Amino acid sequence: MKTYFLATVMAFICLSFSLSEGRFTNKEEHPNVLFIAIDDMNDWAGFLHTHPQVQTPHMDALARAGISFSNAHCPAPICGPSRTAILSGLWPTSSGIYSNAAHYRKQLPHLVSLPEHFRQNGYQVLGVGKIFHGGVAKMPEGAFDEYGGRGGSAAPFMSKDLSIPAQTPFHYVVKQGKEFSLPLNGIPADRHWNKAHTFDWGAVDLPDSLFADTRSANWAIDKLQQKQDQPFFLAVGFERPHQPLFNPKRFHDKYPLESVVLPPTIAQDLADVPRSGQDYALVAGTSGLHKSVAQYGEWEHAVSSYLAAISYVDELVGNIMNALKDSEFADNTLVVLWSDHGWHLGEKEHWGKATGWLRSTRVPLLIIPPKNAKLTGFEPNQTSERMVNLIDLAPTIADITKVPKRETWEGNSLLPLLKNPKLEWQTYTHTTFGLGNHTVTTDRWQYIHYFDGTSELYDIQRDPHEFVNLTQKPKYKKIKTELHQHLPEEPQWKHFVRYHNFKAVVPSDGSSTRLYNLAYQNQVNEQTDVAADYPDVVRKIEDWLSKEKPVSKYLSLAD
Repeated sequence: MKTYFLATVMAFICLSFSLSEGRFTNKEEHPNVLFIAIDDMNDWAGFLHTHPQVQTPHMDALARAGISFSNAHCPAPICGPSRTAILSGLWPTSSGIYSNAAHYRKQLPHLVSLPEHFRQNGYQVLGVGKIFHGGVAKMPEGAFDEYGGRGGSAAPFMSKDLSIPAQTPFHYVVKQGKEFSLPLNGIPADRHWNKAHTFDWGAVDLPDSLFADTRSANWAIDKLQQKQDQPFFLAVGFERPHQPLFNPKRFHDKYPLESVVLPPTIAQDLADVPRSGQDYALVAGTSGLHKSVAQYGEWEHAVSSYLAAISYVDELVGNIMNALKDSEFADNTLVVLWSDHGWHLGEKEHWGKATGWLRSTRVPLLIIPPKNAKLTGFEPNQTSERMVNLIDLAPTIADITKVPKRETWEGNSLLPLLKNPKLEWQTYTHTTFGLGNHTVTTDRWQYIHYFDGTSELYDIQRDPHEFVNLTQKPKYKKIKTELHQHLPEEPQWKHFVRYHNFKAVVPSDGSSTRLYNLAYQNQVNEQTDVAADYPDVVRKIEDWLSKEKPVSKYLSLAD
C-alpha cells in the first residue's frame, strides 16, 4: 500500500513538473517585462534637456519613476544592425550584421534572440509593431508566442501610395473623403533608385485608428487587460518618428512653423571633415538631401513634423502606462524604453541616420524597475551619466528578472547602475557604422575613425554640436591615441581600402573582395556589393595590395 502510494505521489509530481516545465510559478520572483522600442528617435526628449520645444510629458514621467541614462549610445546608427545587436546581444563586429540588409532568420539562425530566450525560460512572449528589422519573414520563427503584426511606416497610406512612379511628380490619394497630394511636402524623391519615396512629412487629419502606432499601442493595452498565467515579456515597437513623418494633425499643431527651433548649424560645417565623412553626409542613403530641403523651404516643416512624431509616440507611451497602472501587473513589471539610434535633421548637412556623429549615436534610454522589486540603493528620478550602450539591455533585463544570462552576450548588466547611478563604470562605448567605421564616445570626446584611416575628434563638452574637428591639432594627439585603442577589433577583415569613390573590403580568410561605391545609391550603407560590376577596380586594388604588402588595415590608394 505504501509502495503504491509513493508511486502515485511520484507520478503526480512528475506529471506536474512536465506540465509546468518552462513556466515560472513564482511571478513575484520573475517580474513581467514591458519592452518599448521607438524607431529613429534621437535624443530630443524632455528628460534629456536637448531640443527646447520638444514635449514628452509621459516619457518624462517615466524618467521620474526610474533611471534615465544621459550617455546612452546605440551599437549601430541604423535599424538593421542596431536591432540585431540589441536582440542578439552581439556587437555588429561579432555577428557580421553591419547594414540594413539584416535578415535575422537567415543570417543568424544559430543565435537565440532575446524574446526567444525569455520564451525558453518560462515567459509568455508577446510582440507588436517594429521589434526586429524587416517584416515577419525576417524575424526568428520562435521569437513570439503571439505577434500582433506591423502596420508599416507608410500608414495611414498604403505602400503603393508612396511608390516613386506614383509620385512623379505627385499623385492624389483619397482617404475617408479627404484628398491628399503626395508627397505632402512637395519635394521630389532624391533616392530615385528606391522603390518608395518616404522622405516626406506633414499633418494628416484622419482618425488615429488609421495610424499603425495607435493600433500597436491598442493591441498592447488589450494584452495588459487580459489575465496572464505566467510572467510575460511584452515588446511594443513604434514606427514613428521614422519617416515618412505623417502624424495626426493635433500633434503638428503643437509646433507652429513660424516658431519652430531649427538645429544649430554653421556655414561650411563639412570643411574640416574628411572625405569619408562627407560621403556619409551628402549621399541620399537613408533619407533625402539637405539641399532639397533648403531648395523647397521645408526645413521648419520637417523639424516640426519630427517633433510632432515624438509627441505622438509619447502620448501612446502614456496610454500604455495608464493601462499598466490600472492592471494587476502594475507593481510587478519592469519597463524599458529605448530608441534604436538617432537621426539628423540638417546637422552636418545630413538627413537621416548612418553616421558616426553624436546626433546618430546618442539615444534615449529609460529603465524603471518593478515597484515591488527590492533593489538595494535604488531611488527613482535619478540620472546616470555613465557611458552605456543598448547592447547592455539583454543582460540587464535578465538580471532584473532573474533569468539566466546567455554566455554569448557581450554587453554589461546595468543593474549596478540602477542601484547606484554614480558608480564607477566603463569610461567609453562605441558605435559601428559600416565595415571598418567606428565611433568611440566618452563623456567628453567623440572620436570617429573611418575605414580609410581618416578621423574626426570633437570635444563634445565644449563643442556639443561638433563644429570643430580637432583631429589634426598636435595638442590632441595623445587623446586620439588613447581613444584609438578602444576601437573594436575586426579580425575577419584584413584590409579596408579607399580608391576614388570605392570602398574595398578584403576578408582575412582569402575569400572574394567586397566593393562598394560610396557615391551611388544605397551602397554608402553597404547593402549592395558591386565587385562583379567593377572587376578592373577590384583587380587594381588587389594587385596593389599584393605588391605593396601594407601593414596597416586602413588604407587609401591614390590613382
